[in-house]
Amino acid sequence: MRKIEIKGHYAILINHIFQTLLITYLALLLIEQIWQGVVSIYFKLNYLLIIVILFGILDVFSEHKEKRRENVTRRDYAFVLILGILGFAIIKYKTAQLGWLSWIISIIAGILIVLLSILVLEDEGVE
Repeated sequence: MRKIEIKGHYAILINHIFQTLLITYLALLLIEQIWQGVVSIYFKLNYLLIIVILFGILDVFSEHKEKRRENVTRRDYAFVLILGILGFAIIKYKTAQLGWLSWIISIIAGILIVLLSILVLEDEGVE
């Protein structure tokens, strides 16, 4: 069986398409979760998910150049904190009918978002 190899400009193009489609899918999914029917009346998100998965598989088989490690800045930490607060707010909004339990779930989820994001930021990678 012959191994599929995607190199050079095609690999970069597939990576950019995958990232763009993934962010688009996640944004549309978030909009659909907050305001139900806004997206699904015009477009089925499952079709976009299939395309995202296909480009993700192609991206995995692509050959990527080694990226140099950049230093983590205060701006990165601030962005992570904002994402944690935003995640907390969205989860609180969606679980509000649970009463006091929604506060616990939201706080734990917000903390997990922040801690896992910091872990990813500070990851040295395997040598």
